[in-house]
Amino acid sequence: MEMYIGIASKLIIGAIGIFILLRIMGKKAMSELTPFDLIYILLLGAVVEEAVYDDKVNVLHVLFAIILWGIFVFVIEKSLQRTEKFSSFIEGEPAILIEKGQLNIKELDANYFDIEQLRSMLRQNEVYSIADVYYAILEVNGSLTVVTKDQAVIPSALLIEFGSIQMNTLVYIDKDESWLRTKLVELGHDNLEEIVYCEWLETDNQLIVELYSNTIRKKIYIDD
Repeated sequence: MEMYIGIASKLIIGAIGIFILLRIMGKKAMSELTPFDLIYILLLGAVVEEAVYDDKVNVLHVLFAIILWGIFVFVIEKSLQRTEKFSSFIEGEPAILIEKGQLNIKELDANYFDIEQLRSMLRQNEVYSIADVYYAILEVNGSLTVVTKDQAVIPSALLIEFGSIQMNTLVYIDKDESWLRTKLVELGHDNLEEIVYCEWLETDNQLIVELYSNTIRKKIYIDD
């Protein structure tokens, strides 16, 4: 009887731990989880599975492992929000497979895509010919964002996130930090730490800036 109680206790603690881990990562849909997010869950699941059937591991051991893993996940997630290079290394970056109607062979090769795989993902976006595509962006979660030629919209570029300049994006749009800072000063923003995000709209030659002072910092409850 004692063995069954131990198994049940470890299962319950493990389930609670995985639930808390998902809450730490935020309210992401499963389809939006990055490969690193899945590693969090799979490793914790493996720890719980081993613990359930090992008599030498008790509930306190499971609880300690969950707390330690939770702290690790929390630190990693916060670091990803603040450090561009670390975030790019861990989670990867979106890949532009088609840019302004032209196939990017280098990105196709780098992401192990053949033409039929690309066509398959386009069909899932209700686009049935590569010739109709203006932009195709492979997101870090593996989904494909498609802009057709009749939409002819160039996606915005994220230049600043949480006060940190995204240098790789600047290089991609053929700009530099000096240009960005000059543009920001012209708009009356000389302190990067006050900026939550800054987007560049190439079609309008315009910067969109959102400040911390304009954001909401409270939990909002929605009544049924």
